[in-house]
Amino acid sequence: MNKIGRWLLWAAAAAFLLGLLPTLNGAFSEFFTLTEEGFGVTQSFVQAVESVTAFVRNYMWHMVILYAVAIAFIIFLEGQNPDRTMLWLLVLIFVPVFGVFLYLLLGPDFQGLRNRRLFRAAKKNYEFDRSPFRKGIENQILIGRLLHACCGADLLLKNKIDILINGEETFPAMEAAIAGAEKFIHAEFFIFRDDELGRRFGDALAAAARRGVKVRLLYDAVGSWGLKAKFVKELEAAGVECRSFMPVCLPLFHRQMNFRNHRKIIVIDRKAAFTGGLNVGVEYEGRGPLGFWRDTFVRVEGEAVPALHKIFIDDWCTRAKNDRGRVCEDSGETRGGLPATDDYSALPTLPMQVVESGVDSVWRAIANGYYGMISRAQSRVWVTSPYLVPGPALMNALTTAALSGVDVRVMIPSKRDHFLVFWGSRSNIAPLLRAGARVFTYQKGFIHTKSVVADGRTSSVGTCNMDVRSLEINFETQLFIYDAETARKFELQFEKDMEDCRELRADEWEKRPFYQKLLESFGRLYSAQI
Repeated sequence: MNKIGRWLLWAAAAAFLLGLLPTLNGAFSEFFTLTEEGFGVTQSFVQAVESVTAFVRNYMWHMVILYAVAIAFIIFLEGQNPDRTMLWLLVLIFVPVFGVFLYLLLGPDFQGLRNRRLFRAAKKNYEFDRSPFRKGIENQILIGRLLHACCGADLLLKNKIDILINGEETFPAMEAAIAGAEKFIHAEFFIFRDDELGRRFGDALAAAARRGVKVRLLYDAVGSWGLKAKFVKELEAAGVECRSFMPVCLPLFHRQMNFRNHRKIIVIDRKAAFTGGLNVGVEYEGRGPLGFWRDTFVRVEGEAVPALHKIFIDDWCTRAKNDRGRVCEDSGETRGGLPATDDYSALPTLPMQVVESGVDSVWRAIANGYYGMISRAQSRVWVTSPYLVPGPALMNALTTAALSGVDVRVMIPSKRDHFLVFWGSRSNIAPLLRAGARVFTYQKGFIHTKSVVADGRTSSVGTCNMDVRSLEINFETQLFIYDAETARKFELQFEKDMEDCRELRADEWEKRPFYQKLLESFGRLYSAQI
C-alpha cells in the first residue's frame, strides 16, 4: 500500500472513531461516575461484571471444549508431520486445559499455512545448467533441480571453498578476514556469548567499526538469551549495529521462541563469506563442559557470497521486523556498497547451491536436498550430525539405502548436550543397524559438524542438523556442493574422525540396559516436537 493509501485509511479510521464518541460517552456514563469524592462505578457496572462472571463460571468447560475442538481442527489441517499431529491431539485429549494453552504457545504454524496457500512451484520446464557436469551424473542434476524448485536456489558455478576444521582454524580465519575488511562486515549467529571469545570477537568488530567499516551483528534472541545488554551497548558505542532476531519478552512463554534463527553467516566486503556449525563462545574452542569440540566451517569466495549475503539482508531487515524497502533497498545495502557487477571469471568452476529453509518454507528445501542425496546414492552416503532425529521420510531413506547395499555411515556424539534430543537420537540407532548401516559414536569430545557426502561427488555442509527442529522449524542455511575434490576432502575428514569413534554393533546394541530403551522410547515420543 502506498503512502496516500495509508493516509486515507488512517483518515477513515479516525472518522469512524469520532462517530463512535457519543456512543462511547453514553456507555461510560452508564458504568462509571466521576464525583467530588473521586472515580467510581455504577450499579449497572457491578451487575454487568456479575453477569459475565456467572456466565464464565457456568459455561467455562463448554468454551474450553469448543476451543479445543477448533484447535484440533486447525492441527488437523496444519499437520504436515503425522507424528506431530497425533501428539498434539493426544495432548488436547489428556490435558484438556493446559494443552490448549501449550499449543497456542508452541504449536501453531500460521505462517506455514499461509505460505502453502500462496506458494506456486517453479516451472516444470526449468532448464538446469548441465554444463559443469560430466555425462552420466543425472543424480546431481536432479538434486540441483529439486533444490531450485523448492526454494529458488540457483546453480552457482564460479566459486572457491576452504574447509575449516574446528575453532582453531575457523576463528583465526574469521578474525583475519574481519581485520582486513574495507567496506562492510555482516555477521549473524545463533549463540553469541559474553565470554573470553565473545569479547575478543566483539573487540575485532568494534575495531573495524572505528576505522570506518560498516559492521552489523545479528544474534538470535533466544539462543543468545544470556548476552548482557552492557556488552551490546559497548559494541553499539563503538559503531557496531546490533539487532536480535525475533526478540521475545518471555521466551519460555511465547510461541515465537520455537522459531529460531540457527544460521551462522559472516560476509566480508561481498568478497568472502563464512558459514558452518560454530557459534561464538569458549565452548566452541573446546573449553566447555563437553570438552573437545569437533566442528566444521567453510570459507567461500565467488558467486555463493552474494547468495549468503542476501540471506543475511533478509534476516536483518525482514525477520527483525524493519521496513525492508526503506532500510535496505533504497540505501543499496543489498549490494554492500560495491559495484553492481562482480567479476568471478578468475575463480575455478565449482558448482554449488546456497539453500535456505525455515518455518516459513513450504517444501523444507534442506530436508528434501538431504533426501535426494540419500535416496539417489549408488555407492555410499556418509552423514555427520550432532543429533539424529530426521523424521520418518529421511529415516526411511537411510534404511532403504542401507538395505539396498549402499555404504551408509552415520556419525553422532557419544556425549549429550540436550537430554531429550540425545535419547531421541539414540532411538533411531537400532533401525539403522538392523538395516545394515554403520553407526559411529564420537568419543574424543562432542561432534557438532553438519555434513552429508554422497558417492564421492556431492557434499553438503552448513548449519542444519539432521533433526526435525532444524529441518522443519529453525531458519537454516546449507551449501550443496557438486565437486568430487571437495567431496573427497569431506570423506577423508570423516575417515579421520572415525579414528576417534566407537562403532556400534547390532548384537551388542540389542543387549543395552532396559532403562536406556525406556529413555529412548520417551525420546522417540518427544522427537516429533524436538
